Amino acid sequence: MNQPFFYFPLLAGPILVLLYFSGPLSAMGMTLLASLIGTLGIIFSAEDFFSGIGIGERLVPFIFFFQIVWLWMNFWISEKLIELRDMENHRLEEENENLEINMLDDQLEQKEMEKFCTSMKERILRYSQLRVFTDELAGTVRLDDVRKRTEDSVRKIFAGGSNVQVRLDLLSFPNVPLKGDVLSEWIVQRRIPLLILDSTQDLRFPAHKLRQNASILSCPLERENLIVGHLTLETDLPREWKDEDLRFLSNIADIVSVGVANAVYYEKVESLAVHDPLTGLYVRYRFDEKLEEEFTRARVSGVPLSLILFDLDYFKKVNDQWGHLTGDAVLKSVAEIVLSQTRETDFCARYGGEEIAVLMPRTQIRNSYLIAERIRKIVESHSIGPDKVRVTLSGGVAAFLPSMTISQDLIKSADRALYQAKDAGRNRLIKVAT
Repeated sequence: MNQPFFYFPLLAGPILVLLYFSGPLSAMGMTLLASLIGTLGIIFSAEDFFSGIGIGERLVPFIFFFQIVWLWMNFWISEKLIELRDMENHRLEEENENLEINMLDDQLEQKEMEKFCTSMKERILRYSQLRVFTDELAGTVRLDDVRKRTEDSVRKIFAGGSNVQVRLDLLSFPNVPLKGDVLSEWIVQRRIPLLILDSTQDLRFPAHKLRQNASILSCPLERENLIVGHLTLETDLPREWKDEDLRFLSNIADIVSVGVANAVYYEKVESLAVHDPLTGLYVRYRFDEKLEEEFTRARVSGVPLSLILFDLDYFKKVNDQWGHLTGDAVLKSVAEIVLSQTRETDFCARYGGEEIAVLMPRTQIRNSYLIAERIRKIVESHSIGPDKVRVTLSGGVAAFLPSMTISQDLIKSADRALYQAKDAGRNRLIKVAT
C-alpha cells in the first residue's frame, strides 16, 4: 500500500532535466509546476483511495508518464511563447532603431532644408536689393553720384552683422593701375575677380601692402575690353567671404561698369553742350543762365558781383596773316591763361567770336580789376605757336549796382567800358566808376 511513495522521489529527475533543457521559465510556469507537484503528492498519499478500488499500483506508472508529458507540453508551450515574445521584442527593437535612424536622417534633412531656406532667403533679399540698386543706378548720370550710390548700396547688401568697407576706384587711364595699389595692379594684369580669405596668410601679396586680418573681395570694371576701375570690399573678419559672394559682386561690378560708362558719356555730352569745343570755356547760353542766377542773388542778398569783358585786339589780322589754324591756337592759348588766373568760383565763357566774359560772384570791382590787369599783362608778354605770335587784350570791368534792374544792365555797363578801352588805343582796361 506504500509503494506509490517510492515513485514520488523519481519526479525530481525529469523535473531537473526539464529545468535544464527548457531554459528560463515564466512565473506562471513555475507556479504551475509547484501546484502539479503538490497535487501528485496528495494523490500518491491517498492510499485508501487507490487500495479501495484496486488499481493503485497499476495506474502509478501511467500517472507519472502523463504528468511528465503534460509538464513537458506546458514547458514547451511556455518556451515557444517566450521565444515568440523575444522575437517580437527583437522586431520591435529593430523597428525602433530604424525609426531612430530615420528620425536622425529626417532631422539632418530638416537642418539642410532650413539651411537651404535661409540661404535662399538671403539670395532673394540680395537680389531684391540689387534690383532696387539697378533701378536707382539707371537714373544716375553723375560720376560722383554713381560712386556714392554704389558704395552705399553694396555696403548695405554685403554688411550683414560685420563692418564692411566699400571702394569704387576708377582708373585715371584705362588699363593703368592706381600707383602703389597692389590690388589694382593684380586686377589690371589678370582681369579676373579676386578673393582673399585672410590677408595675413595670402602669399600672393606682401603682408604690409594689405589691410591686416581682413577678408577682401575685388572685381574689375570692364568696358569695351578695357579695365576702367575695380570694386573692392574689405572686412575685419577673416574668411568672411565665399565664392558665392565673389560671383555676386562680379555681377554687381558688371552693372556698375555700365553705370560708370553712362555717366562718363553723359559728362562728355554735357561738356560738349555747355563748353566751347575749341577753348574749353562755357558757351554763351550757359553764361546767360549763370549771369541771371548770380544777378538775382546780388539783388536779393546784396552780395557783390563783377563782370569782365575781354576782346582780342586786331584778331582779324592774326587770321589774315597766319591763317585760321593759328587764330584758333591764339584763342585757345588766351582762354587757358584766363582759366589759369581765375578762381573755381568764377565763370569764364566765350561770349562772342573773340570775346571772353568772366563773371566773378562775391567779388568787389577793385579785386576783379586787379585780376583782369594781371591777365592782360600775361597775354601781352606771351608768344604763341612756332610763329611766336603775340596778341593784346582790351577789357571792360563793371560791377552790380542797386540801380540795375535786369542782368543786361550789367553787360551793357561792361560792354561800354570795353569800347572805351578800344577807343583809347586798345591793350588796356577801363573800370566803370562806382
